[in-house]
Amino acid sequence: MKRIYVIAICAGVLAGCAALQTPSARRTDAATDFFNPNANQAYYEFSASPLDKPSVLDETAPAEETAPQPAGSDEDFTAENVAGAYGTYGDVVVTVATHKFKLGENATRKEIQQFQQALEAGYTAARGQYHPVGFTYAMSSVGIVNPLSDIEVTCKMSERSANQVGQATCRSFFNVIARRVAQISGGR
Repeated sequence: MKRIYVIAICAGVLAGCAALQTPSARRTDAATDFFNPNANQAYYEFSASPLDKPSVLDETAPAEETAPQPAGSDEDFTAENVAGAYGTYGDVVVTVATHKFKLGENATRKEIQQFQQALEAGYTAARGQYHPVGFTYAMSSVGIVNPLSDIEVTCKMSERSANQVGQATCRSFFNVIARRVAQISGGR
């Protein structure tokens, strides 16, 4: 009689362990809630493991060399010789000019939005007129009491474009912004 109980308990434990090892084989009798927005989504279990892939520790050598895979967009690129990599990685971006714009002591988000529109207009005008390579800008608030009262804009572009049309591009960029800022200040 004891043997039957021990065998039944062992069978129950083994059945429980088997059910825990294959969760996708479990069945539920719960009714599906069709009003739940997540009711139609499936649950996927991926059992592939990085350990399932071939390893360098395997005794067998690969039959042929594999070509190197292209690097992902999230990987950093560094060059051993910067001068030799100049043509490979493109031109260096440099700061050509910096200009500070005063929006007033009581500047709000509305003035900042208008200032950003002025930045975009100046950028578009300068880029269309001079076609500089790598032309971009950076904006930072530098107001002491109200951070929005003073905005510093940095004009940047590739080194080659900076040498060719840098000053003219940044002057045009800043002139358009200054005209728009004057309109913003005069409209208050």
